[in-house]
Amino acid sequence: MRRRARIYTLLLPAMFIGGFLGAEGYATLTRSSVPLLPLFGLSVDRAALDPTDAFRSALAEVETRFYGIPPAIDKLTYTSIDGMLAAIGDPYTRFMDPDAFRRMQEDTTGSFTGIGALLEDAPGGARIVRPLPDSPAFKAGLKAGDIIIAVDGKSLERVALDEAVRMIRGPRHTEVRLTIRRNGVDEPFTVTIRRDVVESPTVDVYLEDSENKIYRIWLQNFSEKAPALLDRALNEIKQNGARALILDLRANPGGLLDSSIEVASRFIPEGQVVVSVVGRHGLLERRSTLKGRYRNLNIPTVVLMDGGSASASEIVAGALRDHKVAPLIGVDSFGKGLVQTVIPTSRNTAVAITTAKYLTPNGTDLNAKIVDGKRVGGLKPDIEVKNPEDWRMTEEDKARDLQLKKALEVLREKLQVTRQGDGTLRAHHGTGVNR
Repeated sequence: MRRRARIYTLLLPAMFIGGFLGAEGYATLTRSSVPLLPLFGLSVDRAALDPTDAFRSALAEVETRFYGIPPAIDKLTYTSIDGMLAAIGDPYTRFMDPDAFRRMQEDTTGSFTGIGALLEDAPGGARIVRPLPDSPAFKAGLKAGDIIIAVDGKSLERVALDEAVRMIRGPRHTEVRLTIRRNGVDEPFTVTIRRDVVESPTVDVYLEDSENKIYRIWLQNFSEKAPALLDRALNEIKQNGARALILDLRANPGGLLDSSIEVASRFIPEGQVVVSVVGRHGLLERRSTLKGRYRNLNIPTVVLMDGGSASASEIVAGALRDHKVAPLIGVDSFGKGLVQTVIPTSRNTAVAITTAKYLTPNGTDLNAKIVDGKRVGGLKPDIEVKNPEDWRMTEEDKARDLQLKKALEVLREKLQVTRQGDGTLRAHHGTGVNR
């Protein structure tokens, strides 16, 4: 971030170039070949305009000559930046308008104002994976499996999940009206919920085998709060005599690199490499475990992962395996091994630019590639176990969690025990993607 001012200065001309070229390319495909400017009696030497001037000129012409009411200048400018970044061909390099930038800041700090429910894509809307404990959604009676099909009367039929999130979130104490489709209920119904401050769910602790003291810690994101909440969870299981641990990174989309280093430092001794960061000109740095963070649990540990384990989750999982702390159980991780640097472009907007890639301590490239039209890559599990396609990560569907069953089986073998105990949710320490 020491080069922020320089990068910001260089970014502004570039973003105008991309937007202009994107708009010009579209115009070429749609307009007649009649030169338009001379029709208005203008004599403009286009060759003399540099790309930045061309953008300003095009913007001015739209504002003064468009027969209707043109979009606001900020929308025209933001769209031009989107056009430039799309030309790069990298899905992670993106522009964040004020709404998107604010949501990113909320997600990384670990709190936001909304209804408090984990959401996922679903046909016709957004499905509630679970309402968070004591959240507005929970108090309003929303249930896991409910599908939000409209927000304030606007259908979510063709709305992306991120846009649905933007519609649901809002200022504290304001109301949002959700139309819900629920299994077993003939007609959709409407619920009005008052938004409030919600703590992002970060860590849940489960005693999965009471007989053998096998605990599961579900780490759901790598926000700023994640390391401290993980410490509380580790203290709890230690005080309760934990004999084995499942670190569950399934459905964890990642978060902050610094948070992943902190988390890995709880499990790997001080001074060991967690991840290598490689830029366009070679190795940039090696990030190692931090002084005074190692917990020395000295109990058998396994890591659960799935296709929703991405970015910081893959860094931690890869480091724990390479340092022989824990085997990986589940299916291939998502494969997001690229570093994004977030650079403010104004007081309330920013651009996230892919600046490097991650390698595990043993040199494994975490980023997936497209081979013959298929996504290939990410971390490979040591023990591959697939859950049913319609399985949901909820308490109600735990009986069909084959990955969890395999983790318990592996740990019981390490403990050399045969009797099985019951499982239960022990505590919430913070209340993945959250809405």
